Amino acid sequence: MTERDYDMLFNIVVPVMKVRATSDDTVCNEGFAGTAFLLKHAEGQVEGVAVTARHVAEQLTPGESAILFRGTDGSWQPAAVQGIELHPTQDVALLRLEPGTYVAHCVLSRREAHASLQYMLWGYPAAVLYESVSDDGIALQRPDLIYSEGHVRRRISDRLPGIHGSRFFELSTPAGPGCSGAPLIARSQGHFGGPDWQVVGVYVGERRSQPGDLFVGYGVRIADIDQDAESWSALFA
Repeated sequence: MTERDYDMLFNIVVPVMKVRATSDDTVCNEGFAGTAFLLKHAEGQVEGVAVTARHVAEQLTPGESAILFRGTDGSWQPAAVQGIELHPTQDVALLRLEPGTYVAHCVLSRREAHASLQYMLWGYPAAVLYESVSDDGIALQRPDLIYSEGHVRRRISDRLPGIHGSRFFELSTPAGPGCSGAPLIARSQGHFGGPDWQVVGVYVGERRSQPGDLFVGYGVRIADIDQDAESWSALFA
């Protein structure tokens, strides 16, 4: 991956924030909510649709939330979330952004992925939010993009404790809190100069069921996401 590709990633996989407008028309960060990714719009669809986890979107209010894009000078610039659509049964949601021109290479995939599928993940784990400090020693809330990879351990078609939905991948590599909403990208893809990135799942969390058990992550399967949400069929490019 080139440096240009990496810089572009910050405007494709994006941090989701709760914000507040101040009296001087600036935006104040009220808290980090999770990760989202920009979806390449299908023919006839508008630009500026991002996918995230439903439990991330449930923390947000249109007009009081935003995703952040990184400018050429390295500063973060907000784009307002103007609409939120929760999936009726699974832990995914859509964020509709203010009008604009957006870079997007992620497409939802119909690929029926199974155990051993290799995936890539980019996200914003909460654990790295406070690694930077100001001159006076105060920790700064500064999202930083991290890379993770792994493989699908198994498919699950049942309820999981504490996670909304019933159609999951169990993943070999937990990405950590804050990465909820990150795309699971089929490992055979992933070069901006080549095909679009095929998103097979959306990361939604991790758990250790008993002391000593293996720590695993979970992602919502995308291939049949419109099975009980017909309008989502239009999102497949």
